[in-house]
Amino acid sequence: MRKVSFIFLSFLILSCQKEEEIDLSNINLLSVSFQRASNPSLNSNIKLDFDNEETFSGFVPYGTSLNSLIATYEFEGSSVQIDGEEQTNSVSSNDFGKERVVSILDEGGNGKDYLIRLHYHTGLPIVFLDIFDPESVPREEYITAEISVYGGLDFPDIENTSIEIRGRGNSTWWGGQVEKKPYQIKFSDKQEVLGMADDRRWVLLAEHYDRSMIRNKLSFEMAQMSNFDYSPQGEYVEVFINDQPQGTYVLAQKVEESKNRLDIGDSGYLIEMDQRHRVYDDDVYFEPPIFRQRAQKFSWLDTIFNIKEPADIQYNSEGYTEIENFVNEFEEVLFGNNFKDPENGYLSYIDVDSFIDWYLINEIGKSVDAYGYASVFFNYVPGEKIKMGPIWDFDLSFGNADYSPQAFYPTGNWINEHPWIERLLEDDYFKQKVIERYTYYYDKRNDFMALIDQFSDQINRSQILNYELYQNLGEGMWNNSSAIFQTHSEEVEYLKSWLYERINWMKGNL
Repeated sequence: MRKVSFIFLSFLILSCQKEEEIDLSNINLLSVSFQRASNPSLNSNIKLDFDNEETFSGFVPYGTSLNSLIATYEFEGSSVQIDGEEQTNSVSSNDFGKERVVSILDEGGNGKDYLIRLHYHTGLPIVFLDIFDPESVPREEYITAEISVYGGLDFPDIENTSIEIRGRGNSTWWGGQVEKKPYQIKFSDKQEVLGMADDRRWVLLAEHYDRSMIRNKLSFEMAQMSNFDYSPQGEYVEVFINDQPQGTYVLAQKVEESKNRLDIGDSGYLIEMDQRHRVYDDDVYFEPPIFRQRAQKFSWLDTIFNIKEPADIQYNSEGYTEIENFVNEFEEVLFGNNFKDPENGYLSYIDVDSFIDWYLINEIGKSVDAYGYASVFFNYVPGEKIKMGPIWDFDLSFGNADYSPQAFYPTGNWINEHPWIERLLEDDYFKQKVIERYTYYYDKRNDFMALIDQFSDQINRSQILNYELYQNLGEGMWNNSSAIFQTHSEEVEYLKSWLYERINWMKGNL
């Protein structure tokens, strides 16, 4: 909270003179409004709310001319100023697209400062995409488009610039079955977006199958609290394509090697455990025989290890052979007779802390795919140890996938079915470290609940418009036809109650 500042237009302080306290009790800003008569872009008068400290805030509808709004002030004092310029009611025009400071002055030039925070549309940043034909956006290759971003009150804007865009995802890209599409965008040069460090590639997560639209964002935050070298960030946005609303999205960092993301350098490897039928034609992958044999308990698995970085790796190259051999060597040790040996066992191959945090976050959320199906990332820099992460893909988690009963209910284990984790938990040393580390997450249970409430408040206006567009509240979908609710607030409460029960069950049963 900013402290009240005292504005002195002219004064001299003599070295021996005692400074007198100035009485500001009769200087107050009583109300701020935007009258339709003075602002043709408004449909009605808007009066801002006051927090009884220093901030006036409110919402103006989409289409309002933020850069030329005329305010009306009720105040006690001599004058109103913005940036040193005196304001006249119903006459003075200002840009209220960002937070503004309003000063109320007395005749002597003494005064108080107040903040005006005018939220546009739903209050979320807005991503504007101009695409020649939205229906023609392919999943497999990029097409050209234009983007601009209104950052809202808390983030910088991005002026109109050329980008490339393509679709992304698997279940979320099923032809006409999912109207709300996820996208990947690529700038020609590295670009800071919504306060997140500059990079070229970004993703727009549609969150169609998570009707709370909170699970991915919550998981990002949990990972930020954990032992990973890098965890993705994301911010809620509204998306418009060709000036047509598309609903609520999360604009997030793409999981990739980069100085500002997963910094593993040119020699490092980023691997994703995925299914053969989900990979692209130009993907390069290998098939670890021990993992695949251990995963046969799931008859439907056809897991391969997709080499995401280096992006230009080729089959049978030196780099390809290096990572394939190292992973196979690690698995031979992990599933060998002496795997618990502190010097020659698995401990010489893996970063235990990242493995434990990856396991616990996924087990808390019961991420439906993390037992080895998909979106299981690990990374390795030659000469170092395998590290799990980054964390990714939690829309089908936290009780949001009833097609897998074992993953759906808040009781019971799930991620310990992952072949690596299952084996590691046979070592008392690893298991004890898991139990000890879980206390850290258990102690943060109230923080997780507060984050859910925070995100729910943040998207409250946006979710209303989102579900006017897509109308999938209260309807069963392929991923979840059991825990379905008529309102967004009920979806949020279900997420909280599921997580609360889950965290407490794990405390006694881990």
